[in-house]
Amino acid sequence: MCYKPKYSIFSLIVIAAILLAGCKSTPVSAPFSPSASLVITGDVEKEICLADYGDWPIVQRDYGDEKQKCIALLPLLSAAGITGEKVSVFFSSPDGAVAEIPLEQINENSLLRLSAEGGWQFIAPDHPPQVGIKFMDYIVIKASEPSFRASCVRIIDGENEQVLTYGELFMADRIERLVLDGQAKKGELLTNVYRRRSLIPLQNYIETTSREDIQTGLAFYASGDQGEISLEGFLEWRGNSVDYLGPDGKTRKKDLMGIWVDPPKLSIKQVVSKSLSAIEKGRVLVILLDGLSYYDVQRAKPEFLSSNNPKKAHTVMPSITPVSLAAALTGKLPNQTGITDRGMRELLSDDIFVELDKMGKTSAMVSGEMKVINTSKEQILNPDLNGDGSTDDEVFACAKKQLEKEIDFIFVHFHGYDDVAHTHGPLSSEALEKLTLLDGYVEELVSNFKGTIFIIADHGQHETFGEKLGDHGEFRLLDMTIPWIEIERGV
Repeated sequence: MCYKPKYSIFSLIVIAAILLAGCKSTPVSAPFSPSASLVITGDVEKEICLADYGDWPIVQRDYGDEKQKCIALLPLLSAAGITGEKVSVFFSSPDGAVAEIPLEQINENSLLRLSAEGGWQFIAPDHPPQVGIKFMDYIVIKASEPSFRASCVRIIDGENEQVLTYGELFMADRIERLVLDGQAKKGELLTNVYRRRSLIPLQNYIETTSREDIQTGLAFYASGDQGEISLEGFLEWRGNSVDYLGPDGKTRKKDLMGIWVDPPKLSIKQVVSKSLSAIEKGRVLVILLDGLSYYDVQRAKPEFLSSNNPKKAHTVMPSITPVSLAAALTGKLPNQTGITDRGMRELLSDDIFVELDKMGKTSAMVSGEMKVINTSKEQILNPDLNGDGSTDDEVFACAKKQLEKEIDFIFVHFHGYDDVAHTHGPLSSEALEKLTLLDGYVEELVSNFKGTIFIIADHGQHETFGEKLGDHGEFRLLDMTIPWIEIERGV
């Protein structure tokens, strides 16, 4: 939120120039120039952009020989919404001066002052005078421990994971580069136009354990898109977001969420293409075990699943059921399915059942007591009839009946492991008991099935603390890596 300035003609000119450039800008080591806009950013839920005091309560403080109007910093930080713990606050000026204060040392005497002679200035009489930086352009919040699902950039490299908060990336080592924007021509005269970029080399965060032959990774974006990138590229800090720039320093993809240095070759999106290919040879059965990580299978070693060569596959972001299920049923990314968060149900892409109908194939989808997303095929829902707190036994019984009908394609969705892992934690004794039960259900369903079988999950889970002991939705190895089992019988 930006406020209209109320100052002198000179101030209006300065402020207007900055507002025309936009409140959200890329920090660079540019020549010093006073700024009349101040952005509170970093590890926050929303940025706050100040052009003047706006509607914030004015406080009077002695400054020099006279009383000056100021506004308190704490209400601004509260309105921005800090996302994490162990927080530091950085006060930054375009001339390169930066001061850092732990959040707990920000008090009611921590004020912001705007003047023609000093621009935005931090006024803190309880602190050393070095914190009184003039002409500030940014106040950056850095959280060393981001809260659950806080926006940040995560890197998966082998089985190593790094979390890069926006506050940490504000402090990152950078290189300055002039990037050619284009060429202007008037008559016979040519002008090359450049833009100065302050770039963070991605290689700064790639572990030495990575093989030298790995030149690319898979990037995931807030839009739900994903795609291959060069690991020779860069990150560019954008306040409370980060963009990926290619090795040329110019090719840009906005709002990066995560990078997987050496991702599994298999993807949840391939359920559709592999199923449509397999159905040309015979029947297809897809079994989805909600919330089951590949690493849960590796550690728990359920008898049937672990004996059938489970492979690694990756799901989509965010790693939650409606988003992942949409990708599994359409073969599309979230930005194409239209389902990018909870509460979204309507697909923007045709699902596999549309394609099966075109091929003249029969199909069925067996699920729990409620729809996660809407599909073109009417789902067979199964409420908890016996009141045991789970629909898995009802789903199992329904799936057996559907298999007896010789239907060409059957999709079976078991929800129970995810529910138990949320409550008691993945690989808890309760979760292991549920996994053993599901392992038996899966074995029985496929025992007499002739055709191609795919056993997958939509996402995994990681351990948490509090009311839930397991959760998911982040770009984490455990959340993103799912099992992929492919079996052919009698094809």
